[in-house]
Amino acid sequence: MTLLKNNRAFRIMITAQLFNNLGTSLFNIVFLMIAAARPHATLAVTAVAFITFLPDLFAILLGNLADKTHDHLRAWSITRRTQATIFLVMSGLLFAYETRTVTFIVLLGLIFINDILGLYSNLLMAPISRYILAQKDMQTAMSLEQAVSITMAMVGGFFGAGLFSLLHNNAAVFSFINALLFIIAWLVMTTHQSYFTDAQQQISQNLAHHPRTTLFSDFNITFISVYRDHLFFQLIVLAAAVNFVSTSLAGLFNLTLLQMHQLMIGNFGTTVAIFGAVETISMLLGSIVVRDIFQHMTTKQLIGTACGLLLLLGLVPSIWPNRLVWLLLIAGIGYVSAKINPRIGAIMMQRVAPDRLASVGGLINTLVLATAPLGQLLFLSA
Repeated sequence: MTLLKNNRAFRIMITAQLFNNLGTSLFNIVFLMIAAARPHATLAVTAVAFITFLPDLFAILLGNLADKTHDHLRAWSITRRTQATIFLVMSGLLFAYETRTVTFIVLLGLIFINDILGLYSNLLMAPISRYILAQKDMQTAMSLEQAVSITMAMVGGFFGAGLFSLLHNNAAVFSFINALLFIIAWLVMTTHQSYFTDAQQQISQNLAHHPRTTLFSDFNITFISVYRDHLFFQLIVLAAAVNFVSTSLAGLFNLTLLQMHQLMIGNFGTTVAIFGAVETISMLLGSIVVRDIFQHMTTKQLIGTACGLLLLLGLVPSIWPNRLVWLLLIAGIGYVSAKINPRIGAIMMQRVAPDRLASVGGLINTLVLATAPLGQLLFLSA
């Protein structure tokens, strides 16, 4: 909290991020509700899940584009205004043609474009963060950004569903509210742009001396630079492995509950909600609490601890099928996992050249998140 108090530029940036994340999380839950209400609900919900995951596979491309962008602040401003415009268009479509199948297909396309723009704008801010933060504050900043993301996802889920009901399931009005949230985020940054001018000038100076290269060459340079930093590369691979196992177990979790009723707390839906809430709250606490028994652990030790807890989680149903033990393990995994991403983010900020930050961030995003569907496919088809 001291960082937020003393660093006004970071405070402005994280406030804008708060409104961005709230807008995204609000509409994600509502769009799923819209899909679930359609005639072919299963197909519609599957399409929404696919469309919302797909942009992450383009992260490395978007990161490369962000690093080549000369005016990060102007590009960020344009993308946020475009996102607001997209939601206004969606509001009009839903108001006039909500029940039509072609409207739903167009909405899927617009959501994809919106998510691509959102990812691009987030990557644009990575080099800005490098210049407005002291090196000692980077991990704290990453933890606070993660805490905002988790909080808005949690609030958005509950608040979005409640607000949608209060609006009598009026998706057009809800989309209009989302547009307003993106406009507020844009205003927060635009009215305080002077706090980021020095950072932008540093980025522009670096780009002026950067040779023009092809897209393939940039990919190659980015990967080689990460690979040659052996410690950093090992941490990325280990983080991808943790994500691979954790997402795989998330799929098996639901199947295990259906087969082992002694692990349930009430019915299936209640159990999934409780376990999900415990994991989310644990991750939030892990992001906020800095001084604990894990603060002196190395990043590798943290990843090893997370892997050990994941292994125990997988063994509990067959060795000791106790819901309380399972719940505690999930809480532990959430808490420890929340410590890993800020560590890796801070290491990236410290070890990667400023003109490669967005590219490397995009590469990490693609490598780590692309393991999720592979893990689900492997474990659930076994």
